[in-house]
Amino acid sequence: MSRLRRFTVWHAALLLPWVIAAYGFGRAFNDNSYLWHVRAGDLQIELGHVLTSDPFSFTMEGTPWRTQSWLAELLYSPLDALFGLDAAPLITTVCAAATFILLGSVAYKRTRSVLSVVVYLVLTAIVMAAFINPRPVIFSFPLFAAIVVADDDPRARWVIPLLLWLWAAVHGSFFIGCGYLFLRSLQRGISKRELVRLVAAGIPTLFTAHGIGVLEILRDFASNRDAVELMSEWQAPDLLSPPFLPLFVAILGLIWLAQRGRIRSRDWWLLIPFLVLALTANRSVPPAWIALSPLVSRIEVPLRPTAGGGPAAVVLAAMLAVLPFALRSDEDLDLDRFPVAAAKRLTAERVFHDDAAGGWLVYTQWPQRSVYIDDRAELYGEQMRRFSRVRQLAADWEEEFNRWGISEVLLRVDEPLVRTLRSEGWKTTYEDEYFAILVRG
Repeated sequence: MSRLRRFTVWHAALLLPWVIAAYGFGRAFNDNSYLWHVRAGDLQIELGHVLTSDPFSFTMEGTPWRTQSWLAELLYSPLDALFGLDAAPLITTVCAAATFILLGSVAYKRTRSVLSVVVYLVLTAIVMAAFINPRPVIFSFPLFAAIVVADDDPRARWVIPLLLWLWAAVHGSFFIGCGYLFLRSLQRGISKRELVRLVAAGIPTLFTAHGIGVLEILRDFASNRDAVELMSEWQAPDLLSPPFLPLFVAILGLIWLAQRGRIRSRDWWLLIPFLVLALTANRSVPPAWIALSPLVSRIEVPLRPTAGGGPAAVVLAAMLAVLPFALRSDEDLDLDRFPVAAAKRLTAERVFHDDAAGGWLVYTQWPQRSVYIDDRAELYGEQMRRFSRVRQLAADWEEEFNRWGISEVLLRVDEPLVRTLRSEGWKTTYEDEYFAILVRG
């Protein structure tokens, strides 16, 4: 009974991030990128090697392209065969929960305060919430958090090369982890031992299935930055918006720590680069937050927890544990995002559509149908920009359609291009609440 009393409401509140981690079980599936990753896994298993050219589209067919997330895709394929799209929330929940546990351990090591850890993890969950999706980037979060934990403990640093190898095999953002380790070495003072450790950690990233091709992946990504920036996740974050307000709070907290002399001169080696990274793009905020966790987690809540324990705390913990499963959506799929019904009514071989529909078509109709585009901005480059201009009527749609032999269009019913095509004599062959199919008249 004494142990039960020591379990307080604040201990139960440690499960608050779990609600975010497991929320995927309750919401309708809406991630189009995951869909083509599944089929990439299927194809790689069939071929027995990683992909080095585009197999999915008719606009970039055969173009050199390396799938940066080959190891994640090899996991997606059998999980999809077993569970279908129900595998997606399983992946996100495991990865998100592991991330929160690892970062919680970083925070507790520095504050030894359950209340401070709760506040830190709630802020972390808010930052991460919009990025907890089944795309391979989800694996980078627990891997990065594990690197932070391992680097913090000299006895565990031997595992860092393996973690970086895994990261390089599942997502191209592994270079952020390499940068973190380099900056941590600067903090400790560059020595021969530190250089050996850095080289030992970085070399395994060149021995994934792509070999030195991982460097080509990074180069292709950098060279197509203009196309990537068409996506909202690459826009600069608004620090006063709810998803990124924790970053603003953290900056204020770091200023407070600096004023109290708790930011050491060597900490600036880590603080400045990752604050800059966080401010460059929405999707840069989660890795920057993880990198800054050893500093941000020093911020202690200046309150002494007085919440009692006992049965009330246990009941609260149980409620938080099951809450994500109680928030079940009425739909398994986001019908506003995916043309589930409309796709079945397509008749032409080549169709003009958006990137979300492209992911759905790859998942449900490839290889019988190749797509016009999907969300692989690092592959499409100029084609992605051309698609955006045509969709917004800023470029000649007829020239684009003739170029690719397109005679059928699948778009949202309210898009300007749909209205234009109708005025030009295109006939509507299907229309529902969300999507319309038009064919050349």
